[in-house]
Amino acid sequence: NPPWRSDVTQLDLVARLHATEPDPGVFVVSAEGPLDARFASELRDTLIPLAGADGAVVILDVIDAHGIDRATLAVVSDAAHHMTRRGGRLQVVSRSAILHELIEECGLIDIVDLVPSLAEAMRR
Repeated sequence: NPPWRSDVTQLDLVARLHATEPDPGVFVVSAEGPLDARFASELRDTLIPLAGADGAVVILDVIDAHGIDRATLAVVSDAAHHMTRRGGRLQVVSRSAILHELIEECGLIDIVDLVPSLAEAMRR
């Protein structure tokens, strides 16, 4: 490898979203890549209907994502409020200290469960 390549970290420039139902009524929405305004409408179209479904457990896994911005955080907020109105809580899987700070600063910490792994979220 050339020396100029050894220090480079390549980030995904395209976000990807996967929604699965590993158990009946349990939905996992996994996001990869940049979670910015370009991605917010796709996330909204997937996450909000699941968050509004009666009896559903919704887990947003952003372990492999980066660069969350206001537009995407607004979608997370909307989903969390939908879940709260029907007696549930949105679970967000992340180990990012920055995302944890953003959730707290936005006042979402009371209605969002932050968990460090998908396995832990599935056990709840």
